[in-house]
Amino acid sequence: MNDNHGIVLIHGAGLGNYVWSETNKHLDSPTLLIEFPNREMGGKVNEKLLFQDYLNSAIEQIENWGVSQFTIVAHSIGGSIGLKLNDYFKERVNGFVGISAIIPKDGKSFADVFPIPQRLVLPLLLKFFGTRPPEKSIKDELCNDLENSQSEEIVRRFSPESSKLYTTKINYEALPKMSMFIKLLNDKSISQEIQNEMIGNLNCQEVVKLNCGHLPMKSKPKELAEIINNYIKKIQER
Repeated sequence: MNDNHGIVLIHGAGLGNYVWSETNKHLDSPTLLIEFPNREMGGKVNEKLLFQDYLNSAIEQIENWGVSQFTIVAHSIGGSIGLKLNDYFKERVNGFVGISAIIPKDGKSFADVFPIPQRLVLPLLLKFFGTRPPEKSIKDELCNDLENSQSEEIVRRFSPESSKLYTTKINYEALPKMSMFIKLLNDKSISQEIQNEMIGNLNCQEVVKLNCGHLPMKSKPKELAEIINNYIKKIQER
């Protein structure tokens, strides 16, 4: 294990850091599994949170961690948080991995990356119907290649987020210095077209394709860990 370089793992919306448990067993560096606020509390507990509250929570977790240099690994909406963390900890971040990650352009939001009419309708849907999708949608979009027991866990532990996490326009000073994007070829949540656009937005140096759905940390934990481990080795050999 390399104690001089850590990995910050950021999960996606509605999930918790538990999704990394299997992948984490196969990673060769110290890890910090970021946890979004108020996991599995249900109801509207997150309704009034701001994007900054999510960011501040992640910053505090990293500052209390004690590892000086690290790579950010961000999944899905975690990409937006990761971009802001890269700005905040710019002297400590050595790399950035996006896993089907949402990488808005500077001044844009998660919702802005989707095509019209979805881009216009999404904020209204969040406002009137909340941020917990129906069970069928969760299973069809997030869990399409998972075992039934895994899908049931995702549904049971799903945490509604603040709509601000999706609609806040973020600003950042610079893109990560050395980045990689893991493109998920069977992702039913983030389309291939959007992933391609995110690859362009990240201006990454490497793209790795993984034949799985939206949650490779659950469906292919060993393969995902191997990709991340190899990426860390490349960083350390620079």
